[in-house]
Amino acid sequence: MSHLKTTAGEPRQSPGAQPILLALGFALLIVISAASVWLVDRSNDDTEAVVHTLDVQNRMSLILLNLRRAESAQRGFVLTGQESYRQEYRIAAVNTPISLENAKTATADNPQQVERLTALTPLIRDKLEEMERVIGLYDQGRLPEAQEVIRAGAGRNLMENIRDHVLTMYNAERDLLDARRAESRRTSAFLLAATLVGSALILLIGALSIYLVQRNAREREQAQHALKAANENLESIVAERTADLREANDEIQRFAYIVSHDLRSPFFYNMTLTTEIEAIKKDIFESLSTLRHSDSAEAKKDVEVSREFDESLGFIKSAIGKMDRLINSILKLSREGNRTFNPEYVSMDGLLKTITDSVSHQAAENDVEILLEPLPPIKSDRLALEQIFSNLVDNGLKYTQPGRPGQLRIRGRINQAQVIYEVEDNGRGIASEDHQRIFDLFRRAGQQDQRGEGIGLAHVRTLVRRLGGYMTLKSEPGIGTTFIVTLPRRMQETESRAA
Repeated sequence: MSHLKTTAGEPRQSPGAQPILLALGFALLIVISAASVWLVDRSNDDTEAVVHTLDVQNRMSLILLNLRRAESAQRGFVLTGQESYRQEYRIAAVNTPISLENAKTATADNPQQVERLTALTPLIRDKLEEMERVIGLYDQGRLPEAQEVIRAGAGRNLMENIRDHVLTMYNAERDLLDARRAESRRTSAFLLAATLVGSALILLIGALSIYLVQRNAREREQAQHALKAANENLESIVAERTADLREANDEIQRFAYIVSHDLRSPFFYNMTLTTEIEAIKKDIFESLSTLRHSDSAEAKKDVEVSREFDESLGFIKSAIGKMDRLINSILKLSREGNRTFNPEYVSMDGLLKTITDSVSHQAAENDVEILLEPLPPIKSDRLALEQIFSNLVDNGLKYTQPGRPGQLRIRGRINQAQVIYEVEDNGRGIASEDHQRIFDLFRRAGQQDQRGEGIGLAHVRTLVRRLGGYMTLKSEPGIGTTFIVTLPRRMQETESRAA
């Protein structure tokens, strides 16, 4: 056969830039997200600070507004005596302390403003007392005195002083508002910049990723074309090699047949010759006995020679019988190589029950208890399964441990697309150095006190392999052996034809 050598163009290896870009993109997204969250949080804080400053300004304005309303209503009441002015004064006078307390609450985080409000509080109290005194004089009918208090200007001076304090606080809040607005604008600018820069980087990474994906797609397409060409070439190589293997297999089968046939001819000839020698042996020794009937010593010697002659013939016949069995074994294995399997759904419970029932008398004779656990079904060749497990059960019954009741346990389980069957015994066990040797043809291990040619386990492993599975064992001398058969749950028709 010609040896074909093909070289398929291997795809150029990418330098791994795409995973790096993806990792960089994720890192950027994380950084941008974290920065955005932080900046948004800062922006919210700045906004709340601005709103808070505006609220403080509003509360300061309310203090001044309520005092002015109270003062205007008080003067209107003194000048006109109208009760509506009195009511307006009362409302404004009541609201002024409330506005003052609200301002104190709003400025509690600003020590300077707290200090200014502390100084403003007694001025407001004095102003309210001054206005209340004027209203009291008017109610007592002492209008000129009330008007004199107003004209004296003490109340006006208090009001000016209060206005200056409020204006100072207002301006302080305005400066703080300007600073907080500037900070808010900076935060917004940072947020916008981070968003724009991050978006630009992500777009750049996305563009690079698209470029790499397109490049990889082109390389993959080229590699697929190269692989297709290589596969087409490979298919032709496989077809050629398969034909060679089939031819070699046929040659092996023919060789096994020819060898066994050619070996059998001299064996049959030797067996026939041995039978003839055995037939004429009697006449020969009877004649010798007649000739030497008077010599007892010679007669005894003839008897001894006859016995040795029988033993030699027995050895020859035993050797011929053994060789005949070996040849039959070779022929059996040769026929198995050409056998076609027929997958079908098999109830392993029923199959093993039939096998164990057929050997129940042997189990009873050897004092072996057979324990058959529920077994998963399988789609495979029924005859091959029968041969596999019949051999394993027979092994468990034969190689028991003397002085101990035997036990043979058969169990199974499903492992995804496979079925695992175990045949466990508590017999003699097998030494670790013999775990693989016992599967070789014509090889046996341990004490040779049982009949056999050493082909059973070799045949079993061959069948298991042809069913698409494999076989292992666990064993320890004096404890027992477990044969583990792993098979596909469903043997395909293609597998049975290719086997």
